[in-house]
Amino acid sequence: MQTQPPKEFKLKEHAAHARMIYNPSVSQQLPHILAYPLKGYALPLVLIFSVIFYLIVPRTGAFSISGALPGIVFLSWTFKYAYAVLEHTALGYATPPMLTFDIWNPTNQKPMKQLLFLLVVFIIHLWTQQLAGDWLALLVLAIGLFLAPASAVIIATENSLLKALNPLKLLSLIKLMGNVYLLICLLFSLPVFVIGMLTGLPILLRIVGILYLFIMTFHLLGFIVYHRREELGLEVSFSPEQETEAQQLAEQKQFNEVLDDVHQLAMGGRFKDAIAELFAKLPELGDTIETHQKLFARLILWEDKSIAFAQARHYITLLVQEKRLSEANAIYQSCIDSNARFKPKNPFQILPLASHAYQQKNYSLALSQVQDFASRYPNHPDTIAVQLLTAKLLGEHFKRFDEAKTIIAQLLKYKEHPLHPEIRKYAALLVKYSKIKS
Repeated sequence: MQTQPPKEFKLKEHAAHARMIYNPSVSQQLPHILAYPLKGYALPLVLIFSVIFYLIVPRTGAFSISGALPGIVFLSWTFKYAYAVLEHTALGYATPPMLTFDIWNPTNQKPMKQLLFLLVVFIIHLWTQQLAGDWLALLVLAIGLFLAPASAVIIATENSLLKALNPLKLLSLIKLMGNVYLLICLLFSLPVFVIGMLTGLPILLRIVGILYLFIMTFHLLGFIVYHRREELGLEVSFSPEQETEAQQLAEQKQFNEVLDDVHQLAMGGRFKDAIAELFAKLPELGDTIETHQKLFARLILWEDKSIAFAQARHYITLLVQEKRLSEANAIYQSCIDSNARFKPKNPFQILPLASHAYQQKNYSLALSQVQDFASRYPNHPDTIAVQLLTAKLLGEHFKRFDEAKTIIAQLLKYKEHPLHPEIRKYAALLVKYSKIKS
């Protein structure tokens, strides 16, 4: 089976391919399966070949070699295209294949192998008829025709008549395909119904209907085979795994290109331009936590940390918004390890970050976050709460009682503040605790 994909996917076809590979349901995909012969390269083939058949095949009932031979040739070409449809679909392509020389190549004998399969079935039918009578012979013929769609799959994907004649392999494939195989058998029998029963329709319309059914049925077969590819051991050209991998590679390439551009600006000493370039490209990279995680891991390794700090401030903001405070504090810690003067983008982030660090018993980090908050943000709504937390850290964990008492003494002046009862309670505890330690 051919496993090489085309050199490139057309953008308009990409959505159709993706829709098929991510949708294993026949019922949901059915509208697209029914419309398949009316799209792309399949539609002109159906129309042109129908007109050719109409013009060259005898319709008077009299046999004509001059009409029959071209008809056989074009019928063979139709079957060759149908097998190309099956193979193309089984590889993961939702649009009809191009009308290339490979399809019409005389060495492409898949229709001949299918004909030989049916010939073997017919020979066994005649042999059974002679030995055991008509009823058993009809049963053998019915079983052979029932196995015909499965044989078409094996011939299209493995190009082997011997494997197609292996009843165990055929039955295993049918079991794998499930109940939908009955629908396929019904579709394979519909051309006979169109020929024999719909005699009231114009001949041209019947020919169009037959070719439509051929191509649509082989596409349906390919669709089912594609979604059983792992069990069948088939290598495909277009799959969710490959699509995801290709998307990841494209994203990584874009990611590296952005970092290269930023790094070039930084190397030239244009740090403000480098930061501006990074943030301008963020919408293209995806302004997500996952993207920032990869960015920070790379930027923090650069010799100059200013770009990493600028990105970290935005990264921490996203993490705080998502209440992922442990991760935010880990980034904060990495930054102050490089520069103790690092501060977050927004002072409102300090209290939740420091409180979380305090709860996690990371007292050094908490103290580095709250120190000098009052002097930097004297009128901030969180100032009193931050000062109380500072006093607790200094008194309980760093034994700097005098500094803690000074802060509490200042906080006791705010009698109208909701935290005043807690401040008074802690003031008493601080006096008692400092006496015990002294």
